[in-house]
Amino acid sequence: MSANIAKFIPSDMRIRIVRDMITEMGIRPLSNAIGVNSKTVYKYKFGGSCPSDETMMRILMVLKERYPNLFKKYIDELQNNFSVALDILPKSEVQPVETAEVTVPEAEKLRQPSASEREIPIERATEVTKFVIYEDLEVSNPSDRMKLAKILAVMQGMQTFSQEDIKQKSSFPSGIVQKYVAMLVKAGYVREISPNTYQLRTKIRL
Repeated sequence: MSANIAKFIPSDMRIRIVRDMITEMGIRPLSNAIGVNSKTVYKYKFGGSCPSDETMMRILMVLKERYPNLFKKYIDELQNNFSVALDILPKSEVQPVETAEVTVPEAEKLRQPSASEREIPIERATEVTKFVIYEDLEVSNPSDRMKLAKILAVMQGMQTFSQEDIKQKSSFPSGIVQKYVAMLVKAGYVREISPNTYQLRTKIRL
């Protein structure tokens, strides 16, 4: 099976494949089979992250070996999607677009992307529970979870917010607010839309 197959699998199908395999195998056995941390598989399950091409290839190999019918189902779906896409291509001749020639430094041409750069950008689910966020951010201490829950509740109550808004409404020190805002931005739950102005990217069930 060619490693090129994985790169053609869209992110939504990758997540569906992982969820089906979790149903069949469980999170920990699947993580052991494909060589990734169980927390990473947990993120895949809830759409918090998506397998890279390299990881997806290992998933397909396990799927083909253990669940050939399921493997065939997804390969057939992929093939059908390509067939439909080809059928609806416009018949008119497409004129090439002239572009300015750009000189790329030789060092940049030779540089290979790292594994993290090959990961598909995180697309958060439209709604998650606070417990998913606790697991994603690896916040396990009950006291820390209470602080994070209060900060999430403040964010949920506003269209946009600043760190000062959160500080005033939560009564937490600036250091705590700054810490959790940074963690949520890095994990993709919050985005900075302008300097020190933020917005939630997903609805949170508190």
